[in-house]
Amino acid sequence: MNRKMQNEKQDLDLVISSSSLDDDIDFILSQDLFCTPDYLTPDNKFPVKGFDSNSVDLEEEDGPCPKSPEKKPSTSKGKRCRMDDAISGDTLSSTSSGDNQPIVELGNDFVGEYITDKPKARNYVSRSAVALRCRVMPPPCIRNPFLKCLSEKEIDPFESQRSKFAGLFPALVGGGGGGDCLSRYRNDFHEIEQIGIGHFSNVFKVIKRIDGCLYAVKHSTRKLCKETEREKALMEVQALAAIGSHENIVGYYSSWFENEQLYIQMELCDHSLSIKNCPSLVTAGHEIEALYQVASALQFIHKKGIAHLDVKPENIYVKNGVYKLGDFGCATLLDNSLPIEEGDAHYMPQEILNENYDHLDKVDIFSLGASMFELISSSCLPEPESGIQFFNPKEGKVPFLPGVSVQFQNLLTVMMDPDPVKRPSATKLLKRVLEMARN
Repeated sequence: MNRKMQNEKQDLDLVISSSSLDDDIDFILSQDLFCTPDYLTPDNKFPVKGFDSNSVDLEEEDGPCPKSPEKKPSTSKGKRCRMDDAISGDTLSSTSSGDNQPIVELGNDFVGEYITDKPKARNYVSRSAVALRCRVMPPPCIRNPFLKCLSEKEIDPFESQRSKFAGLFPALVGGGGGGDCLSRYRNDFHEIEQIGIGHFSNVFKVIKRIDGCLYAVKHSTRKLCKETEREKALMEVQALAAIGSHENIVGYYSSWFENEQLYIQMELCDHSLSIKNCPSLVTAGHEIEALYQVASALQFIHKKGIAHLDVKPENIYVKNGVYKLGDFGCATLLDNSLPIEEGDAHYMPQEILNENYDHLDKVDIFSLGASMFELISSSCLPEPESGIQFFNPKEGKVPFLPGVSVQFQNLLTVMMDPDPVKRPSATKLLKRVLEMARN
């Protein structure tokens, strides 16, 4: 009986060794399907309890763990042990045996599956295996022109791998959803009402389903099919992301492309200071506070090297009594390294209309002064072609505002000076406003 158990053990060792060798030729770990590293599967696929290869002398036959017989090239038939019936803790107990034991017929607990020597398979890796091994590449990262502190490696660490597999598996390299995907906007948000209409985009008041909070979602009115159109639309998103958070700037949360349209999730405000919709929003005593808070926003973005270039009442918002600057669709860099697209001509100084871009930060100061003048006077600025001579801020002609202090009137006048060098910076403007507030 003891002799028979030894034979069964040796035959089982031979079968396990043969099976493990064949399986090592080409296999795909289950973790590959989930794109996660295989940290748990040991190199020794079938470890034996109590076995230590460093402490056991394999030449000693009477040792606690005998050497398994080597696989001999043979065409003889053997029978594989059924693992659930034949293997137990006692079966693999340590016993001494010779290296060349004959193969004998086993009992009824073994199935009649024959094992024959087959030629060693060629180390061929299928395309599906390569696809799983190379992992699914994320979509490429778009470089933010408003951030110059990031290297190319930090922007897109997968660029080398993406280009390596782009020829074989283009589906793994690309990113972005198409028109057939489920709508993220409809799935994540419940649309309540439309709160803004523009030439290039509309704004909707929505509630996010997962957190129950109210937001404003702005999306383009037409499809952005060309790459140049998409890059131009992304300038606002990239500027907001580079600027970061500030209490006097409308908050930015997320953005995405859907059906060739750009969606931007932003902070929901109460209203804007548009003269056409809400006249006389800046009343006596509030003009200094409004000027100070918007100037604070300009100081913040100018320190980051960014100019707004579209400061006007429609782009100044109010939330819980706090004034916030929004709509960065015309934002650019102060060093003129990006294309310049000026905003509303009503609020632009003459130098930028003449394509003089040497003082872009002072352009924002002029636009803020013109906006405050319009809000305090409760009347829109005259059209450039109207021919009105008594009021032409581009030439320094600013009429007196009734009910406004002389200090505040003089400040607005210097903010709209035709010479950009004479206009105060955002930092100096804040100091002058604080001095007026104290007096």
